[in-house]
Amino acid sequence: MVVDTEIKEEIFEAVTQLFGFEIQDWRQIHLGYRNLKWQVKTANGDLFVKQYNKQRYPQERVPGLEKALQIQNRLFNEGLPCPELFSYKGKFVLNTGNGERFVLMGFNQGFTLPPGSANPLQMYSLGKVIGRMHVLLEKHIVREPLHWDLSSKTEMLENLNERYDEAIGLDCSKTLHHLEKQRRILEENDTDLFAQCEKGWAHWDLFADNILFSENEVSSILDFDRMSVVYTDFDISRPILSYCIHENHISVEGVSAFVSGYQEFKPLPLEKLVRSIKLTWWREAEWITVEKPGDSTPLKRFRKENVWIAENWDRLEDMFS
Repeated sequence: MVVDTEIKEEIFEAVTQLFGFEIQDWRQIHLGYRNLKWQVKTANGDLFVKQYNKQRYPQERVPGLEKALQIQNRLFNEGLPCPELFSYKGKFVLNTGNGERFVLMGFNQGFTLPPGSANPLQMYSLGKVIGRMHVLLEKHIVREPLHWDLSSKTEMLENLNERYDEAIGLDCSKTLHHLEKQRRILEENDTDLFAQCEKGWAHWDLFADNILFSENEVSSILDFDRMSVVYTDFDISRPILSYCIHENHISVEGVSAFVSGYQEFKPLPLEKLVRSIKLTWWREAEWITVEKPGDSTPLKRFRKENVWIAENWDRLEDMFS
């Protein structure tokens, strides 16, 4: 697209002006939603450039984004595997002359794993990295008020009824079946189920696109843009669901390996593990809707995971004990 090309040229020019890096070559990375991304080659090595779409990141979101990047920088300095960030006058959210916002960071080597394909060694490494990250976040970063909280039971049921009516109108029996299971779970539970969940700084987006591996080791955690004070349990269940569910079955060995790695830094008893999975179900239940042509691949995957949790809601303790 012409507009994308103009934005790229504008940002690349700003990179040269701000840091003196001459961009010799580049490759666009087609991952994520709406933000433009490039791997660029310079005399100083390969770097990663990410543009922040103005609709996704209006001005009011910039302070939170800057805070998230400041935290990423501290984690990098503590030795956590994540990209090194470049700042200008103390800021990591950079601007072109025309107001395009972007970030510049090191390009970390590694590969992403397809959902459901991690082996136990990879899950063990991931558990260690996330456990250490949580310890560092507790130790060094000042807590702030909760950024986001769970919808109430009443709100969840109201939202379910809207989706149920849509499924009836579109005559989608598959979605109606899943929503009936949701209704049973909601009628039998309330948010007090999550009263013991820990609150603190969390990555909050640890799915398969945002983690790089090198053989059986995590080589980098990516995309800290959503880091906020929320329920830290999300950082436990989200990667477990993303990597351990395959063809409607979960790798108990993979889950156990993750728990072992995490426990090298923080406790992760059975009740916390199960509660974290149910927490993610509660948060993502509203994504169970009639599938639309434009639905993203990650959204379709998240739906499958949510359905799996609902189908196994009453068996999770036995499954992982």
